[in-house]
Amino acid sequence: MDLWLDAADGDTLFDATSGGNFVRTNGSAVKRWEDKSVNSKHAIEATAAPILAVAEKNGFNGLNFSTSKYVTCSFTSKTFTAQTVFVVLKFSTATPSFGRAFTQSIVNDNDYAITGHHIPVLRNATNNQLSTYTGGGNRSPVSTSNGIWYIARVRHSGSAVTMKLNSTEGISYSHTLNRSFQVYRIGASYVAPFGGTDASFWNSLISEVIVYDKSLTDSESDLVTNYLNSKWAVY
Repeated sequence: MDLWLDAADGDTLFDATSGGNFVRTNGSAVKRWEDKSVNSKHAIEATAAPILAVAEKNGFNGLNFSTSKYVTCSFTSKTFTAQTVFVVLKFSTATPSFGRAFTQSIVNDNDYAITGHHIPVLRNATNNQLSTYTGGGNRSPVSTSNGIWYIARVRHSGSAVTMKLNSTEGISYSHTLNRSFQVYRIGASYVAPFGGTDASFWNSLISEVIVYDKSLTDSESDLVTNYLNSKWAVY
């Protein structure tokens, strides 16, 4: 496991980027979302901190990324040749076209400004879909409904990518992953100083993020999805 962010665990939510106090009050800013993996890739407030949504889903807390909020996990450059990403999220009418739930890049660069980039979870233009994007357009789209929670899973085998929402999987497409990343972003692309617009912000809820630096098998992937679904009661 490369990253694990879990809003249900209140002991991972802090009111300062360096730590500070636990965030327990509904509507309070979460400026640090600590990584529960062994890698300490803690998510830190970027433009504005997401806010705590108490008992948002199945009695567990979530984080509300509304009004242009996102967080960033920076780490030493690492080359990925395969990857599996899980995000528990709510698809909302407040999410702009191309809103990014989870993306990755190099420090001080947009996710879409580098050849061969990989945006695991993206809203597909103005359609009610989520998809993945790897520099050749939005691919493997899966239809969604507004106001509904989903477990999004993007699996990159190294040569092919698929998006899966709950039990529905999009069409696999070819793409080679052999790229170094230095940052994960939850809730948006990198905006300033590149003159980006609100179009990249997720502007909705995200409750859990799990990233593996390998392509999980079907059985491994199902174990993670089943864990998330038993916890969040998504479908």
